Amino acid sequence: MNQTQIHSFKIFKILSCFGVVLVHYGQITHLNGNLKILTDFGAYGVYMFFIISGFLGYLSYSHSHSCRQYYLKRIFRILPLYYAIIIYNIVLYELLLSSRFEVPADSSHLGWLRYFLLLSQTIPSSDNFWINLSATWTISHFMFFYLLMPLLFKYINTCYKALILQLCCFILNYFWNSNYFLPLTSLYYFIIGISIYLALKEHKENFVIAISCLMNIPLLLFNYAPEYVYSNIFMILIIVSRNFYITSQPIDKLIRLLDEYSFTVYLVHAVIIEAMVLMNDTCSLSPLQISIILIVGTAFISILLHHLIEKPISKFIQHKINAL
Repeated sequence: MNQTQIHSFKIFKILSCFGVVLVHYGQITHLNGNLKILTDFGAYGVYMFFIISGFLGYLSYSHSHSCRQYYLKRIFRILPLYYAIIIYNIVLYELLLSSRFEVPADSSHLGWLRYFLLLSQTIPSSDNFWINLSATWTISHFMFFYLLMPLLFKYINTCYKALILQLCCFILNYFWNSNYFLPLTSLYYFIIGISIYLALKEHKENFVIAISCLMNIPLLLFNYAPEYVYSNIFMILIIVSRNFYITSQPIDKLIRLLDEYSFTVYLVHAVIIEAMVLMNDTCSLSPLQISIILIVGTAFISILLHHLIEKPISKFIQHKINAL
């Protein structure tokens, strides 16, 4: 896998993050018409994020010396910022807003523990507060996939096996009707990323593209869930753009910078949006004000948390890994 291919994946990762921010922006500004259609499409960025994570997860594991090293990297890449956001919410709702906001009862009786144990999408709750606070629902999906990585890497070692597993996951999702988007049901999208990785490794790109096109025919004919159609389209786009190369050094630096902050922005922007929702209870914000607060607030908090939490922890873990 050469650097050009990895570069194109970074671009898709940035685009998927932008799509998630876009859909949340459309929701808070109550857009209508064509603009709403455009922002709503950003919701599919989550599936692209899963696909990219599946690819990069396999790539990262192939370069890891042990399961322990891999788990250390993944856990400390994702959980510190996630836990910081959960702790922020505890302080916000249990202390700062306790006089004007009553934290709803959790029907599972787990309360905040469900977020710390990554169970918000696994154990049902009657209130959305305990399911998707600050749009953190995807974190348990990422961690579930990373938990399975050693097993997947050991047994899913060819493109054909990956495609068969992808089909099995699709069949599971089709017959398993659930009101929750469980971590197990999202495994389908991560497996797409694995299929892409193995297709590139084994030079079976054309075969995988053909399979993706064939899969979309019945999906389109029966007007089935569009996320599967778009995921196959994303799969094709990622493969055909694998050798996309940027010669401009400033643009190259910009892409690397945006990629470095993409996960931070992915989590932080929802906190800013929730803050604006609370502000709307006392003062009405215009779309322009919302846009400015979202951009400036997300950028400022992302830079702050990246330097206060993510970078120090990353250096510490890298030091520990080097010492192993």
